[in-house]
Amino acid sequence: MMITRTTQERTATNVLPTTAQPPVRGLVIAEIVVLGGLNLDQLLRHVILRGPAPAGEICYFVVGAALAVPALLRRRFPERTAALAAAGIVLSLACSAVGFLVKPVATLDGDPETVALMLLVGAACHRLPRTLAAVLAVLGGLAMAFAPILRYGDSAASLTVAVLWALLWGGTVMVGLILRDADARREAAFMAARNRERLELARELHDLVAHHITGVVVRTQAAGVILADGPERDLIKEIEHAGTEALGAVRRLVTMLRSPGHASPVPASTLVETVKAAVGDDNSVTVRLAPGLAELAVTPETVSTVHRVVLESLTNVRKHASDARTVTVAVEPADHDRLLRVEVGNDGLRPGRVRRSPGGYGLIGMGERIAALNGTLTAGEHGERGWRVLAELPLPDATAAAPPPKEEDTR
Repeated sequence: MMITRTTQERTATNVLPTTAQPPVRGLVIAEIVVLGGLNLDQLLRHVILRGPAPAGEICYFVVGAALAVPALLRRRFPERTAALAAAGIVLSLACSAVGFLVKPVATLDGDPETVALMLLVGAACHRLPRTLAAVLAVLGGLAMAFAPILRYGDSAASLTVAVLWALLWGGTVMVGLILRDADARREAAFMAARNRERLELARELHDLVAHHITGVVVRTQAAGVILADGPERDLIKEIEHAGTEALGAVRRLVTMLRSPGHASPVPASTLVETVKAAVGDDNSVTVRLAPGLAELAVTPETVSTVHRVVLESLTNVRKHASDARTVTVAVEPADHDRLLRVEVGNDGLRPGRVRRSPGGYGLIGMGERIAALNGTLTAGEHGERGWRVLAELPLPDATAAAPPPKEEDTR
């Protein structure tokens, strides 16, 4: 299955919440500018402008510059967040221990190191398991809060900076936990959308399975009438009984799955009737159906999927594009009758506005249904003001689905 949503960059692929997201280019550039600027500021002030710097001051500068590396790499390698955060925190603690053993440096500084530690601690709280995130967060807090005291003594200025860095650490932990909670909510919403769609498919299973099992039972009953006196009558009775029991079992299962007050699914009728039923009495929607669509060989599950795509897409138009002047629904075969194209478009996308996934997770449900049929779903900007949902569903083999030709009467 392929679900594609276009944004302002025209194309962006939808991924599951458990998949590692590629680094956001703007945030990466901002972090490089901030960390590079702070390190350059330290280099100019402490090494170049003030002349030869003490060994401790040079050591702090080197540690601050070195910590920028894991802080930036955490976006490129999110699966190694634990190792990068641990390396940065251990390096900072080791530098503070060395600073405590030697004579404290008079100039109070350490901004690049503090910013790098904030990024690493925030990433640990965001991505890592709870226990590991808690351990790294505590160690990071110790590294940030005690660094001014251990390196520069217990003066009033050092204590003030220690309190300030402790507050920054607390804010970093809070932001990391907020992002963690947002990811958990997003993943739960994705799973809920999938589960709802699968329950809906299970409810529709009765109509599809009952259609085929009923055909088997009817043919079995006909065979029983023909072979009423034959030796096979007992076997035919058993087949008929098994088919009837299967129908009852499916009906009971679907009854348990159906929520109270849930409306029965639209019965699988012809493709044209299904599209018209999904559009309803909305006169603002222009429906374009290809000639001969009613005679097209389509499976019942494809018909119900077309109903869902059209209904969900029109619902999203009413919610998110109420100012649309033109709404079109087009259904037609394509690729030499191997695909069925279902296209729902509107012109309600204002210039400069990026429309995100309508309804939150409506496309996820449609994608689940279309994936079961080996189809594709594409949703995104189309033209200057347009938004389009395009579903392509495979059709059964035309030669297998076509009715046998009528024999000519030569008499």
